[in-house]
Amino acid sequence: MERDARRRRERAQKHLDRVRNQRVRGGAARPPRPAGPGWFVLAGFGALALGLWAGEGALANWGEPWRVERVEVLGAERLSGREVAEAAGVAPGAAWNMVEPERTRRALAEHAWVADARVARLPGGTLVLEVREREPMAVIEARSGPLGVDVEGRPFAVLEADEAEALPRLKCASAPPPGQPDERLAQAIRVARSLPERGLDLPEEIAVGDERDPEGVVLRLPGLSARVVLGTEEFDERLGVLAELLAQRKSEVEASSQIDLRFAGQAVLSGPKEESKPQRG
Repeated sequence: MERDARRRRERAQKHLDRVRNQRVRGGAARPPRPAGPGWFVLAGFGALALGLWAGEGALANWGEPWRVERVEVLGAERLSGREVAEAAGVAPGAAWNMVEPERTRRALAEHAWVADARVARLPGGTLVLEVREREPMAVIEARSGPLGVDVEGRPFAVLEADEAEALPRLKCASAPPPGQPDERLAQAIRVARSLPERGLDLPEEIAVGDERDPEGVVLRLPGLSARVVLGTEEFDERLGVLAELLAQRKSEVEASSQIDLRFAGQAVLSGPKEESKPQRG
């Protein structure tokens, strides 16, 4: 009886196993899962990427074309907002899709006082013009008047009399045309502008010889009649000698007509009634 009962249990267990295997191999498909919140995040990023690819121009032309409602100028100090807008060639009322940022930026960069420019179109019809103006570091005389010279040695615009008065005067054998940078002038300006770091005043005059002139850069300082000859190299070291000389031997310097610093660690002083004599810095 026990053996019969065991056989019946085994047959029942095998039948259950066959039914389970059939359901696993050929059973009905599981219902699909609903989309989770991650899919919505991915869809949002996709829409944002599409908008960035299409660009603001596509948004600007969505529906009725926009127009320039307002021009905002940033960074201008000497130039007025109206002058900047006129240089860019735009004004309120202009067709929005006709204001191309790169073309407008190039138009701004052609203005004598503009060193760099950026242009941005904001939704709603606001056009932003951001400029970086040139700063005059020295002045050079021209037929049109005193031209401001920037840090790159570029004469760029005629200055007012009061603007030009406080700047060092540049004298050079061959001045570059307006709008063209000159490395010789740029170097001389950098040298002159470093004098206040040593406790010295800005020079009143900066003379720059041609490439064959051994005197190179020559300065005239306020209160001194002597010419300060720096040459063409080792400017930092030579200005150090000059500062030490003015601090320790000012009376000798004031009586000299020339201070020549083209000698290693020395300054040669020339007086109108005496021979040249070296002064060790």
